[in-house]
Amino acid sequence: MRKFASVASIIFLCMMPEILWADEGTNAIPPTGFYLSFSPSAVVPFSVDTTSPSLSPGNIETRWGGGISTGLGYRYEDFKIEGEVTYGRSDADHVSFSGGGGDLSGYFEMWGATVNFYYDVPTGTRLRPYLGTGLGGIHLQAHDITLAGFPPTRGTNTLFTYKLMAGVSYALTDAYSLLLGYRFMGMGEQDYETGGIPLHGDSIHLHAIQMSMRFYF
Repeated sequence: MRKFASVASIIFLCMMPEILWADEGTNAIPPTGFYLSFSPSAVVPFSVDTTSPSLSPGNIETRWGGGISTGLGYRYEDFKIEGEVTYGRSDADHVSFSGGGGDLSGYFEMWGATVNFYYDVPTGTRLRPYLGTGLGGIHLQAHDITLAGFPPTRGTNTLFTYKLMAGVSYALTDAYSLLLGYRFMGMGEQDYETGGIPLHGDSIHLHAIQMSMRFYF
């Protein structure tokens, strides 16, 4: 996933000459109407702290993950409202607990939907910073997260989620714009089980690098 972030950065840097020479009086995107978005993302490794009435507290760490989302939105001048569905997966990496730990197999999988709100900062150019927030729900599932010699950890949770977004957009044409940004996502506490023993997971905070394409119609 580090490669994804590097590729996104290279694409953005390659755009810079055109950005700098763009006509500053151009307002390429029509002020109102619908759009579609398509957004792959690289998810930074995160951790889940767990507690149990009969097991010592643990910390499950993940590797870099990936995600994909698509949305349908409506823009009104500098404001946008969007319905978005998203999918993500992050493989388990390592677990640590009192007196032990080790490498893990298995993965976390996420399906979700949010309603997002965006504000594009006016600049008078094709390049515009944006800020966004979103609210919705996420279906989080732990698939056989296993430390050798121990029973697997499993669990399915439906959670409230919120998002914060920030980045820049660039109008490639009157119909397309490219976005590069950062996304924060928070999720509530979870419940799992390992060998029939319940585990409780603390809230999860996700950070991601996101690249998006919007098609206006």
